Amino acid sequence: MELPTRLGTNEAGYIINQTDVTQIQPMFRPLLDKVIQLLREELAEALHSVYVYGSIGRGTAIAEQSDLDVTVILSREVDIDGLKSRTMLLLQEHPEVIKIDYDIGLLHTALDPTNHFEWGFWLRHMCACVHGTDLSHRFPHMKPDERISRALNRDLFNQLRDAQEKLKARRMTEKEKKSLIKRMIRGAYLTINVEDQSFVSTIADSLFVLRLYFPSSEIIDDLERGMESEVVQDDWLGKLIAQYESLFLP
Repeated sequence: MELPTRLGTNEAGYIINQTDVTQIQPMFRPLLDKVIQLLREELAEALHSVYVYGSIGRGTAIAEQSDLDVTVILSREVDIDGLKSRTMLLLQEHPEVIKIDYDIGLLHTALDPTNHFEWGFWLRHMCACVHGTDLSHRFPHMKPDERISRALNRDLFNQLRDAQEKLKARRMTEKEKKSLIKRMIRGAYLTINVEDQSFVSTIADSLFVLRLYFPSSEIIDDLERGMESEVVQDDWLGKLIAQYESLFLP
């Protein structure tokens, strides 16, 4: 395949939003409806809008393997302890997802022009509104941009540091390991996506593009192997993180 691939962008080079409420698979809709109701009950008038993203928003989720990823915009800060505890109970009733993740932001932060390449990009190109006033139309279509990639990778270093501590203490679950490996693959892709003029949404596509730019990388081989393994050894993953940081983190 010729480089750059320009995957995930249209003919004009703008990023295509792969999420849409019409693509949500029927098996996940009842849980999503319950999550929306839970958010309305727990957050009340502070709840501005709710968005779905990730594999469920793209219609590619796999039962008992995928997460339900939700972005929540609040008009003011609220205590979310009750939301967390009730979400854990809801998760026990719905084994069709591994976990329910909330990406929570404040309305004034999302609309702040200084967050154009973070919240603006996220709502416009990664989410589909499922409740409340849709903010995505407040932002323009965007092309792959280093500022977007940096914003999406901003927390990667701290995530890897925390993972190393958990691995040393033997406190990291297999689900957490798989989630971390996915995050590492995504993070690696975001270091070359602007050069590739692309913006892919899936782990498989991220690996595909990485292979084109790092055709003989053992680290990419190991990341893919970790994704496919039923059990990921703590020491092996710890060494992989160290090698990964030397290649992909400044």
